[in-house]
Amino acid sequence: MVEGNRIGRYIGEKIALPVILAVSLLAAWLVIDVRTVVRPSGPIELNRSGLSISMPQGNGWQSQDKWLFEDDGFTISSVLSAQTKRTLTSRGGISRAYAHCHYLLASKEETLQEHLSTKAEELGGDTIETGQVTAGQLAFDWVKIRKESGRSGRASFEMIFGVCQLPAGRWLEIEVLQTTEQGGLAQRVFEKIVKSVRFSDNGLLQAGIEVVGEVKKAGLSAENEPASHFILTDARRRKVGFTMDARVVQADKEPAIKAASYYYVRGPVTNEEVSFFQGDNTFDKFTWRVESRSKGDGVGIEMLAESGVLKVNKLLPGGEENEYVLGDAAVPDIVLEPVLKKMLNDDRREMIIDEIRSDGTIAPMFVEKIELKVANGNSIRMEILDGRGFWQQMDFDSSKKLVKILLGQNNTYTLTPADANEIMKAFPERAYLVRDEKQLLGSVEL
Repeated sequence: MVEGNRIGRYIGEKIALPVILAVSLLAAWLVIDVRTVVRPSGPIELNRSGLSISMPQGNGWQSQDKWLFEDDGFTISSVLSAQTKRTLTSRGGISRAYAHCHYLLASKEETLQEHLSTKAEELGGDTIETGQVTAGQLAFDWVKIRKESGRSGRASFEMIFGVCQLPAGRWLEIEVLQTTEQGGLAQRVFEKIVKSVRFSDNGLLQAGIEVVGEVKKAGLSAENEPASHFILTDARRRKVGFTMDARVVQADKEPAIKAASYYYVRGPVTNEEVSFFQGDNTFDKFTWRVESRSKGDGVGIEMLAESGVLKVNKLLPGGEENEYVLGDAAVPDIVLEPVLKKMLNDDRREMIIDEIRSDGTIAPMFVEKIELKVANGNSIRMEILDGRGFWQQMDFDSSKKLVKILLGQNNTYTLTPADANEIMKAFPERAYLVRDEKQLLGSVEL
């Protein structure tokens, strides 16, 4: 049963449909025949990526209707299930096949064939066929992998796995798996999905790569300013929290950048987070530790970026480690402001960058420059493209000084500059931290 369980777990990691996930491929031999005519859905767009795709639906296929954000990209899945005689009236059933697409923000520096070989080794199956199929100007290299059952009752499968490299370092993977008795189904589904792929490069990511590249080439300007303070107010103008930030840059020392931040939100559930960051002057190599507390529970995250790879260690009971490849547009959010100010100074109006967030995930962010009608200033509006609807707007005056931040999701909040005394008066329960901010933020002096 070990081999069958391994396949079941693999499917479980790939599919976000809870009703389907509860059922194992091990019982596939119990199912009755279902129709296998593959009917594609309408185009399902991935927000601001220029990419859309259709997934199989109906005739036993249950499909997601939107892309779901993961730690390093987006996924969409569809599952073919058939009812057993004992569960003919239920909505669930036995998984006989699935289709899964993964849009990667970045991938390892390897050839397409190396990528395909890695997948075959990962599954422990035999490569029985390879090929290439095109969709418009896109070319998908694919491999067919088969895993035979060693004993009666163990699961056997056949998979088609294809990969396409998109402009600006993005990748699209398509995999379709079937139990072996569904002869030819995986191939038909794979070809229909590939045929449905539409891609139009909108240039937003390339613009982000250029802006980030220019900032890295020049390096951050030397700075050693006092810590900045902002008060957070809600839509009713009630003071609900505050932030403190400090950053020092001195290019001729190592580390060249030191930064620290702290935020506090008062409410029925108190939230607070403190971050410590240090890295080189191009923020390609850095360490970043984040400690947060909510509902009385503390969570810690350690991040290490080096040689284009981000290692994330979540300091939880039992621990959890992840590793992600960083694309050319990746920026830690704690040092995001210099990149935004670069955009203020050039002609680019829109771009997409990949924000490395304090929770250890990487998400694409749409950035737009807006001219303010007052004070001859500009605004930078940012939308995190993870499906949760979070946006942020930073207002700068004519001298490029940050004067206000708007935050929005379900409600709108405002961050405005404040001095330490104002914060201590509004939040006496945290006055001791503001009074001794060097101890809280750490000594960022170089």
